[in-house]
Amino acid sequence: MKRKETVSIFRVLAIFVIVAMTGLVSAFFCWQNQYYADEWLCILFLDLVFLMILIFELEYERKRRMLSFNMATTFFRVAAGYAFCCLISMAFPYLPEFFCPVLLIPLIMESMSNETLAIVTGIFLNLLFGMISSGNYYELVCYCLLTILGGVLAKTLDSRKFRFCTAILLFCISILFPVVFYYWSYKEITLTVYLYGAASGLVTLFMALVVYDRLRQGKERELENRYLDILSEDYHAVKELKKFFPADYRHAERVSVIMTGCAKALGYDVLLCTAAGFYYRMGKWQGEQDHVANGVRRARQLCFPGELVQILAEYYGEERLPRTPESALVHMVDAVALKMDAMNQNVGQSQWNHEMIIYQTLNEYSSNGLYDESGMGMNQFLKVREYLVKEKLLQ
Repeated sequence: MKRKETVSIFRVLAIFVIVAMTGLVSAFFCWQNQYYADEWLCILFLDLVFLMILIFELEYERKRRMLSFNMATTFFRVAAGYAFCCLISMAFPYLPEFFCPVLLIPLIMESMSNETLAIVTGIFLNLLFGMISSGNYYELVCYCLLTILGGVLAKTLDSRKFRFCTAILLFCISILFPVVFYYWSYKEITLTVYLYGAASGLVTLFMALVVYDRLRQGKERELENRYLDILSEDYHAVKELKKFFPADYRHAERVSVIMTGCAKALGYDVLLCTAAGFYYRMGKWQGEQDHVANGVRRARQLCFPGELVQILAEYYGEERLPRTPESALVHMVDAVALKMDAMNQNVGQSQWNHEMIIYQTLNEYSSNGLYDESGMGMNQFLKVREYLVKEKLLQ
């Protein structure tokens, strides 16, 4: 049964930042040019149309896991990039005509999100500036064309093979387009125009060669950082578990450590496995009633990565069988850990064979077809079993 996705407070806050910055930059341009109330309302309409497009695209790409490669992304990086772009556009009225660094906007947004959001954001901010502050038709067309070209070319900066060539091309168009449109508007070119163009081009070149790559790496690290955050001893869910349910905390920590070793031995996603081992029984912490749904709901409220939420939804195969090797692995480790704990409490360690218990437990689940949909091959299954026996981490 497909559950309705809960709304994450983190994404709501990020969208609030985007809405607030949109209102701020619009109000700034309107105030600077002493717009009347009816003109403010027209700009408000433009803001609403833009925000509908932007938020739709954010949600659409999140569902496809095309933002930070993660359905559960918080949008905070996108919101931060958008806020910085708004601040850049607010400086446009004080910069030389035709030579505002508009290419920075699509490059920043592309590094934080994707091509569509980069172009849409750049066009919107150019429209606000061109319609309210500049009033020069040629300047507006120039900036919109630069934004489109910047958004299209920015994705090639991800490749080291094309990065330098793309940066040089961006440098050239950031000089050529403003100079051409300046001449088109005023029918003259001076040395100052070329100097402005060179300054704008150097800013774009620095952004393309140095800053873009660092911002892009930050986007790619967002998922990794999220895992590290929720596994930290200072994370509020970890502290609550340790304080109120110490036995569950010790079990979660033990399974998490074993999962880390297994993941390294098998070549699985180590951070995903570590987090899955720790939070696998989250639904039980929320109460015995409907624990699978409770665990998934809580994980989504905390904005856990989508792959981790999926594993929690496949808890012990109660509602659906494990569909990934990592999901099968955490079930194997947790099941054996629980069996070991039960045996220790009932008969004591000296009266039973650890190796036999591991073999019997895992063989029973495997023969029942629990791992048939996980994609874990028999060779990997045997590796896990031998690892648990050899390392003696469950004794």
